[in-house]
Amino acid sequence: MKLKLISLFLIALMQLILVSSSQKAYAATSPTLGASASYSVLGHETITNTGSTTMPGNLGVYAGSAFTNSGTITIGPPGILHAGDSDAALAQLDNTAAFTSLNQGCDTTYAGTKDLVGLNLVPGVYCADSFHLTGTLTLSGSGVWIFKSSSDLITSGTANVVGGDPCNVWWRVVSSATLGTNTSLIGNILASTSITMATGATLNGRAFAQTGQVSLDTNTISGPTCSAVSST
Repeated sequence: MKLKLISLFLIALMQLILVSSSQKAYAATSPTLGASASYSVLGHETITNTGSTTMPGNLGVYAGSAFTNSGTITIGPPGILHAGDSDAALAQLDNTAAFTSLNQGCDTTYAGTKDLVGLNLVPGVYCADSFHLTGTLTLSGSGVWIFKSSSDLITSGTANVVGGDPCNVWWRVVSSATLGTNTSLIGNILASTSITMATGATLNGRAFAQTGQVSLDTNTISGPTCSAVSST
């Protein structure tokens, strides 16, 4: 009888292990943006623009107030410019909080610099020392994607993202992000330092920099509106 009970216990344990190994629970959860949700672009000391740039949401800078525009920039509706005011200050506070909340456990860790070109990724938290994108990245399924770079994010002119929900794609960049000429990216870029968008780069999402500037050059930015969603 005792031997039979042990056998039944071992069978149940093996079944539990098989179920657990076949069902991966992703940790990715979109943060709450708070006051920064209405912004398409948010910089710290300075924002510069060259050429013709458009965005639907607010353009803000804080703690500085410098906005240099040598081209034409269309903000909103409903967005407006907030340079060094209390609205931009609150947005930066919530930007910092969102950046912190994106520091979630990694489902997949790549060693060194990882080029995401050619990959087909399901929702989850992906980590690397540095993320590059030189071609097409495909996002499959429904949920939240978080890309955590310990340093920078760099894309080439042929970079683009297929699939995924721009409301729930997040690029957490500890250093700076550079979108190359004619890059087409989706998601929200939250960079600790600066963000540079080269000529013709497009972003279906937001560009937030905490301590540095945001540089724009003939860019199209479309800001998604959505609520936070957790993956399963």
